[in-house]
Amino acid sequence: MKTILLKIILLLPVMSLYAQDITDAVRFSREDMMGTARFSAMGGAFSSLGGDMSSLKLNPAGSSVFLNNQASATLNLNLRSNNVNFGNSNTGTTRNENTFDLNQAGAVFVYTSNDDDATISKYSYGLTYDQIANYNDSYRAFGNVNQSLGDFFVTNAQGLPLDLLEPLPGETVEELYTFLGETQGLSAQNALLGYQTFVIDPVNPNDFNNTQYVSNVQGDEFRHDYLINERGYNGRFSFNTSVEIKKRLYLGLNLNAHYMEYQRNTSSIEDNNNSDSQIARIGFNNSLLTRSNAFSFQLGAIAKVTPQLRAALSYQSPTWYRVSEEVEQSIETIRRGNVEVTNPFFNPRILNIYPEYSFRTASTWRTGLSYVFGNRGLISIDYSVQDYSNIKFRSGPATIVNQQISEELTNAASLNIGGEFVLKQFRFRGGYFTQESPYEDNSIMGDLTGYSFGLGYNLSRVNIDLAYTFASVERNDLLYNTGLSQTANINNDESNIFLTISFGF
Repeated sequence: MKTILLKIILLLPVMSLYAQDITDAVRFSREDMMGTARFSAMGGAFSSLGGDMSSLKLNPAGSSVFLNNQASATLNLNLRSNNVNFGNSNTGTTRNENTFDLNQAGAVFVYTSNDDDATISKYSYGLTYDQIANYNDSYRAFGNVNQSLGDFFVTNAQGLPLDLLEPLPGETVEELYTFLGETQGLSAQNALLGYQTFVIDPVNPNDFNNTQYVSNVQGDEFRHDYLINERGYNGRFSFNTSVEIKKRLYLGLNLNAHYMEYQRNTSSIEDNNNSDSQIARIGFNNSLLTRSNAFSFQLGAIAKVTPQLRAALSYQSPTWYRVSEEVEQSIETIRRGNVEVTNPFFNPRILNIYPEYSFRTASTWRTGLSYVFGNRGLISIDYSVQDYSNIKFRSGPATIVNQQISEELTNAASLNIGGEFVLKQFRFRGGYFTQESPYEDNSIMGDLTGYSFGLGYNLSRVNIDLAYTFASVERNDLLYNTGLSQTANINNDESNIFLTISFGF
């Protein structure tokens, strides 16, 4: 029967083979506020200033603001702290995560015309690398809840014929797990995990056409211990070119190649003390690895309205991703009563490699104003808008996810303000930044707010810059996307220390 069903399924659109969801859409679309130490210390308000390597990622016209060739590199220490409240017990847990990395590197080459009357008075090109997102994070959610993992497995199994959960003669459970992954997707594999470890049972075990299931976990209170460990980054390599026209107008272009890698390992342990429950404990482990290559471009302009006042406008195109995903799973249960198998354990040791899918982020418009007080300092402000509801998945169960995106995500604005005061060789800097939540419902994720400050020292053609930034956001993470409504309330605080060495040549 399964052989016939396989032939039928391979001719139909596959609707559930992917792990993509709305949280992926948000995660891979947002950019962290990081860059050179000068850029970061001034709150990222650099689209109208130019003349800094990280200003190019906001407005490519900024490279022709440089007076001479320039190169820089930035080291970053990222410090994250998650304070978590979960379940009816309101038990709070705190977990810290630290990362040290190369955050930015690049060089710009500037060519100035010797003709004072030339239309193109300067042109430049550059090659840069920016880490635009750091995914290293972890937290633990521990507490008592009124929902069981059994509900998760029941939801995944409902509608699936029992015949698909029973191995054929001579077929191993591991082979069946592979078959389900190739034909039915991750949801059916979850159902098999629950069925083979006695978490769920069919309503009619004697009918291979049975499609209804019940949980063997009973009770109204369950102790959950959920641990998530995330690793990865999103990096962008850019080729930049820019021109200065009549020493008043700057125009620029970036062509960007992206590489993203994200790994999430989750472990969930559930216990209960209900003597009527056949299952006393469930341990469920998942590992997801996502890799992607992508392309985007940027256009920008900076105008000197007066010698002191500058205005800017830039456009960042959508980023077109090509994504591959791999998933591994295992489950173990402890049963109560006089049963033949007390502790069923199922680890398929199979790596699910899913077909590639396409993903497109939303474009961003940014405008900026800055005022330069001669050699004494400057002040700058940026404002940008990105409509997250325009994010699109191009394959897989795209229609379902895209509908959810259009309904639950919205326009999100960002405001960045920064200033710099010059005292001889020293530069004192400060900034403020905020990013609106991309969700219509701010209880899912609130607005991010932060501040920054820093110090710079100029020594001939060498600049040494140091910066500190702090940002905070509150969110409620849905731990399982089917069957359960459990969320963990997380107060995330993130600090960054940046050290940049730059020099002219």
